[in-house]
Amino acid sequence: MRRLQVLCLTALMALGGCDGGEAKKAEATKATPATEAKPAEAANALPDAAELLAKVVEASGGAAKLDAIKSFYQEMQVEILGAGISGAGKTWSKGDDFYLEITLPGVGVSTGGGKAGKLWTLDPIQGLRELSGKEAAMAEMGTSLNIAHDWKRFFDKAETTKVEEVGGKKFAEVTLTASKSGNSVTLRIDLGDHRVVSQRLKQFSSMGEIPVEVTLSDYRQQDGVWFAFEQVADMKLQKLKTTTTKLELNVPVDETKFAIPGSEPPGDAKAPGDAKAPGDAQAPGDAKADAKAEAKAPDAKK
Repeated sequence: MRRLQVLCLTALMALGGCDGGEAKKAEATKATPATEAKPAEAANALPDAAELLAKVVEASGGAAKLDAIKSFYQEMQVEILGAGISGAGKTWSKGDDFYLEITLPGVGVSTGGGKAGKLWTLDPIQGLRELSGKEAAMAEMGTSLNIAHDWKRFFDKAETTKVEEVGGKKFAEVTLTASKSGNSVTLRIDLGDHRVVSQRLKQFSSMGEIPVEVTLSDYRQQDGVWFAFEQVADMKLQKLKTTTTKLELNVPVDETKFAIPGSEPPGDAKAPGDAKAPGDAQAPGDAKADAKAEAKAPDAKK
């Protein structure tokens, strides 16, 4: 459920980053408290990546329940930490198609969507853009409700790269790689409950690329499936927090918003051949025939 975050990140990158001022710069230079980590396990002792991902899926509610989700509607609160900027976002999704919008004060309204594999964004800075290449591939990955469940749709390799103990908890890292696009995502998994606690990736846009680490927390159960209701995307100089305030699964959605704006006629538009005359209208030939019939008819007054 990263789509809205992807749109937020794209908008922020287009703006060159919403500067949080000196306070933000000072925050970026603060030292991070060190957490003692025990040495990572040897490569030959690492657990199988596919098995780890399967355990994540099971802990999320199971493949069957994830597959049963055909559509959803989501509302989120969006906040640029340290910058005093907050807004709201909404997402409508059905299958792989979707539409989302985000409103941020000082930025405006940004929207994005995708239909039949054609992904797009529309923001006040760059206008309407159809995504392609690495940017499209990464945005498409954002259509997944659970990347551990859907990883084979977007990647062709999964490898466990690390297992370590931090603060008394064990974590494993699984790196997913797509050979075609070159994109990769590293999932950090808590081996205690097999929940994904963070994702590391590179966010691509027309403005370039930037490394991003997304922390996932506040897992809640919705219709038997567990979702992270809070996500914080750390872009080094900016942090973007999204908090889900409403989530509805398998609900009707307006599919007319999915396609690139202007690429399809309005839903109520009719082709010229489909246009019909009013039910009581007559063709010219019919009107003449009626006139002759009236002329031959006896005068009712005689």
